[in-house]
Amino acid sequence: MNISRNWLAKYVTIDCDLATLCDKLTMAGIEVEAVETAGTVPAGVVVGKILTRAPHPDSDHMSVCTVDTGSSTLQIVCGAPNCDPGNVVPVATIGTVFHTPEGDFKIKKSKLRGIESQGMMCSEKELGLSDNHDGLMLLAADTELGLPVETLFPGDTRIEIEVTPNRPDWLSMWGVARDVSCLLGTEAKLPEVKVPPCTIPAPGLVTVEAPDLCRRYTGRLIRNVKVGPSPEWLQKALESVGLRPINNVVDVTNYVMMELGQPLHAFDRSKLREGRVVARRAKSGETITTLDGKTLTLEPRHLVIADAEKPMALAGVMGGEFSGVTEATTDVLLESAVFFSSNIRATSRELGISSDSSYRYERGVDWDMAEFASNRAAQLILETAGGELGSELVDVNAGRPEEKVIPCRFDRVRALIGTQVSNERIVEIFRALHLKVDEVTDTGCTVTAPLFRLDLEREADLIEEVARIDGLDKIPEIPVTGKLCASIREDAYLPLETMRNKIIATGFCECLHYSTVNRESALSDSRFGEADLIRLSNPISLELAIMRPSLLGEMLGTLERNISRRNLTQKLFEIGKAFCRNPELFPEERFELCMALTGLKHPERYSDEQKLQYDFYDLKGALESIFELMNIKRYRFVPADDARFRKGHAAEVQIEGKKAGMFGELSRNLTKGWRTTYPVFAAQLDAAVLLGADHGAGYYVPFSLFPATSRDVAFVAPAGLTHADVLEFIRRAKPADLESVRLFDIFEKDGRKSMAYQLTFRNGERTLTDAEVNARFEKLREKLKNELKVELR
Repeated sequence: MNISRNWLAKYVTIDCDLATLCDKLTMAGIEVEAVETAGTVPAGVVVGKILTRAPHPDSDHMSVCTVDTGSSTLQIVCGAPNCDPGNVVPVATIGTVFHTPEGDFKIKKSKLRGIESQGMMCSEKELGLSDNHDGLMLLAADTELGLPVETLFPGDTRIEIEVTPNRPDWLSMWGVARDVSCLLGTEAKLPEVKVPPCTIPAPGLVTVEAPDLCRRYTGRLIRNVKVGPSPEWLQKALESVGLRPINNVVDVTNYVMMELGQPLHAFDRSKLREGRVVARRAKSGETITTLDGKTLTLEPRHLVIADAEKPMALAGVMGGEFSGVTEATTDVLLESAVFFSSNIRATSRELGISSDSSYRYERGVDWDMAEFASNRAAQLILETAGGELGSELVDVNAGRPEEKVIPCRFDRVRALIGTQVSNERIVEIFRALHLKVDEVTDTGCTVTAPLFRLDLEREADLIEEVARIDGLDKIPEIPVTGKLCASIREDAYLPLETMRNKIIATGFCECLHYSTVNRESALSDSRFGEADLIRLSNPISLELAIMRPSLLGEMLGTLERNISRRNLTQKLFEIGKAFCRNPELFPEERFELCMALTGLKHPERYSDEQKLQYDFYDLKGALESIFELMNIKRYRFVPADDARFRKGHAAEVQIEGKKAGMFGELSRNLTKGWRTTYPVFAAQLDAAVLLGADHGAGYYVPFSLFPATSRDVAFVAPAGLTHADVLEFIRRAKPADLESVRLFDIFEKDGRKSMAYQLTFRNGERTLTDAEVNARFEKLREKLKNELKVELR
């Protein structure tokens, strides 16, 4: 939206400089995007009178003139044809700076072909007032000599503002003037409108057949107009905001639209069949050619202004090619209407056609302004094009909309904006914005939002008006304070998220399933029976009728679905809630971890490595990696049998003496019919046991710079002694400087087993001697012999 400072000044007194005005507009929410000054005569150009003219001795087209500027007489060399004695002209004195696209140009005392010149007499183009460069600009003969020319031709400044969609009232000079009056503390006045009385009836002039889309339509006739160029003031006003003058009638409609924000349209009545207009929905397939030459195919959802036969304008968007005013027009039907904004917006976007009118109608126009704008346009048409009113104002509408009444509490205003603005100041701002204020008390008031303020709907909107007019810069800067309510370690979600990330770090991919499942999925976990299931009383589907008792059933479905699509290698996990009705089995709600593993270890490699398959120990190793990442130290795996797993291929996980869950190769009953030759392994663990374990404190241990020393120990033990038992025994023995224990040989025969371990010793601060290592090693051998009852080899 372009604003002309001179045009704006017609409605409100602007008693500040341009920079201050732009700053106040921006701070009030009317963001200034660009400022362009035009037609400003440079300082130093004064009125002068040519006294004499003599030919230049060394030029056939230049003259040597003497010029009186009121305070001095100057000799100026000039090449203009009309530098005759007696002419009053603008004179650029020495030191005047002209700003041109090529750069700044400063007037200096100089010699032109040997003759001294003490200034420059100017044309209109050189002063930036027009493109006329045929000769010197001639001023009135009685103009005071020495008077700065800038006072005769005050320049204008075009201010480009960004208008938010909720403030269509700013799409006019008058709308901006209202806010400027508040910001500067001056009064805003509308121009006085006087229209000759006319009571000539016009039955049938306007018909509205679509009142849901056309809320108000006013029309009036103006006869015997003479269409021609607009007067200079009107042309300059339109040019100042970037509009091109066309003719006096059309220019008036554009002028009033920019002035008041109300789009208008002037029809040539002689082109209207039966001389009347009808606001109706378009017929399906009906066409119209708009003023820009586009032919559009319309549907009933589009609103048109038609005559007795065909559409003459696309309502609120653009007039028809054959309805506009031309030099042959004598009778005009002037339209000023209020259309349904959503319909205009949809029509404009659908048909790909936009205009200044549609831009305003899309956002909403003032219902009350339709009549005033029609009167204003009629006044200006009579002034610029002559003629007389041919009918009374015909106004077809469904009734004036109700204005919103909004209560406002003064204390609430101060609380929201943070400043101690007085009750009187709040009321003053409301009234300065042309809002109706009633029932003013010590605690509040009632504000009636006029129809041009479509954005005011609630108390917060009123408070925003107080804040922006009183000054957003007055709102105090209060440092943001953060209150620590609890430690992040107390976040219930954090442990689960941490565990999830650690499982992902081991190479597993997370999958998610619904918490509601069908009966078959629920009972696939053999630990549960019908009585243990929680059923929904009103399920949306029988496939989602049961709260899942464990994560296994849906995980099996995902595995089978992927395998059926030949995705045979999978590493999946899920952490989620499971539900059980039987408190003897599990709590009603619990978090469970389910993991699944199947396929090839290294499908990306070649040769024999490519054929390696996942096995029981890969899943066991994954669990050990997860425990290590979670800093869980006290865990063990105990062979166990479970109907979910293949016999002899399952183990129970114990953490700090508590059962955490089971893992192993899935039973053939669960994978029957799957199109895979690879075994499928799964683990189901109670997340509460993992999260409740002693995770200790993780400390950084630097790499030792000193060498390690290894010793091997072999012994014969009973068949019931497990590797886990040996590791636990060595852990409790706590041999000094023992870094690692590795089982490298095991052989079983006749109920006894031979086991061989490599023990690695290392000190972080020095190199251990053989004597020190041997002492620690022999001490541990004796403990193994005496306490584990093994036979050393």
